[in-house]
Amino acid sequence: MRSSNPSALRIFGLLGALLLVFTSCKSSTSTNAGGGTAGNIVIGTTDSLQNSFDPAEAYDYFGSEVVFNSAETLVTYAPSASKPSALLAAALPVVSADGLTYTFQLRSGVKFQDGTDMDAAAVKFSLERAKAFGDKDSESAGFLLSGIKDIATPSTTTVVVTLSAPDVAFLSKLAYSVASIVSPTAYKSNVLSGTEAGAAVVAKYKTDTIVGTGPYKLVSYKEKQSLEFQANPTYWGTKPKTDKILVRLFDKSSALKIALQNHEVDIAFRSLQPDELASFRTASGFKVVEGQGPGIRYIVFNVNTAPWNNPNMRKALAAALDRTPVVNEVLKGTGKPLDSMIPPTFSTHDPAWTSLYGNGGDTAKVDAFLTAAGVPAGQKVNVDFWFSPTHYGDTEASVAQVIARTLEATGRFTVKISNVEWAEYGQKRKAGEMPVFLMGWYPDYLDEDDYLAPFADPKIFDPAKWNDPQMLSLVAAQAKELDATKRAMTIKQAQSYMADQTPYVPVFQISQFASSSDKVSGIVLDPIQIFRYWLLEKKG
Repeated sequence: MRSSNPSALRIFGLLGALLLVFTSCKSSTSTNAGGGTAGNIVIGTTDSLQNSFDPAEAYDYFGSEVVFNSAETLVTYAPSASKPSALLAAALPVVSADGLTYTFQLRSGVKFQDGTDMDAAAVKFSLERAKAFGDKDSESAGFLLSGIKDIATPSTTTVVVTLSAPDVAFLSKLAYSVASIVSPTAYKSNVLSGTEAGAAVVAKYKTDTIVGTGPYKLVSYKEKQSLEFQANPTYWGTKPKTDKILVRLFDKSSALKIALQNHEVDIAFRSLQPDELASFRTASGFKVVEGQGPGIRYIVFNVNTAPWNNPNMRKALAAALDRTPVVNEVLKGTGKPLDSMIPPTFSTHDPAWTSLYGNGGDTAKVDAFLTAAGVPAGQKVNVDFWFSPTHYGDTEASVAQVIARTLEATGRFTVKISNVEWAEYGQKRKAGEMPVFLMGWYPDYLDEDDYLAPFADPKIFDPAKWNDPQMLSLVAAQAKELDATKRAMTIKQAQSYMADQTPYVPVFQISQFASSSDKVSGIVLDPIQIFRYWLLEKKG
């Protein structure tokens, strides 16, 4: 997930009339006739929307979180599952032997939140709509559906999707929010004619509401303040356990911590600082839930900017980086050292960076690589190192400072640290104005492809501006390889090649944490990172 999306947050305004009024952040619960549990839960977060909650556009964690709770996809990931299962589809699709055709049978009787039917025509409309935006807007999530060649609807409950080439990650992509099925009636004015470009494309997104089939209806959004969700009264599936969810947006984790301590919020999720998180582990009346985190943090080189256009210069810095103090001093147990761009979440993980460059601070390796790069013995290399101070949490400045310290400890680097806010950071990244900088990645779909293609293909992301034909060939080969053993070998080759060229240096893997009142249950933090509001429940 492109937590690097530089699109500025647009002004949304109130989404229709306010249907709810939260008179108190503390609420009682009682059983209702619908089988759910009446009452309120308040979630606090320092996260923010980066563009909108239009499924075709949203390509950030929080935007996707809003979509996941309001709309649904053909397939999904059950809590803690590693493989997709059916959702709006009645069963997993029948896939042709060549991997090109996926035939879905849909659930019957499902309706959108506007009362219209969810059928094959709506599926075709939604997927083609998102794909069209992806073809026009490089910063949107729609590009994930670019492999779709054709969608046929032989009946109201049958959808046949044909791909241009085999894609073993296609079902995983369909489980991401970009493939959410939305009401054609509600979105009929929010489609592209094909002639739009630039700002005219962005203007076509639906940013005033979201109309899907999900367990919750988004009923209001107040920019930088809050979002309100009401349980969908006509939801086809198991009713949500809580009728009303309020999400409060905080600027600082310190304010979020105080709000949780004072029971002004029931859950703090994304993100408290490590010390703040630790305070709730032993505090009476609170608990901390930990989940496996597939998010990663890494250093990026602009490989077109001297001296980092020399691979040996990049290798020298990779050999100098010591991840241990970053994890121990800054993260304090909330992250783990990372030695590949594909995290250990996957069995194909290969510790390629430590194999080549060691565990950091190896001055002999650093000196050897600098000599190969043409740097005279004893001469220091200037590193123009950038970070964004708020987007990745309040620890980011400390992460940058500790990394800089470990580089300078080798005696071969002098590091200048600079920072700008997120919107400008994204602009500088796109313009190639930052030679060395920190980034993060949260997966859209749970597959190794999502840790390879975005970092090699300029049509997707490629923050290093690498665009290496050999890497692109490896990425394409693993994506279409239907034999799991052969694909795993290609994925490991891709990691080795990326490590050898090292346009990126992995630093740490991000763990997931939520702190809450001990009266709250149903918090599930699993690798797919869907924060499921409909499972949340508050007793007492």
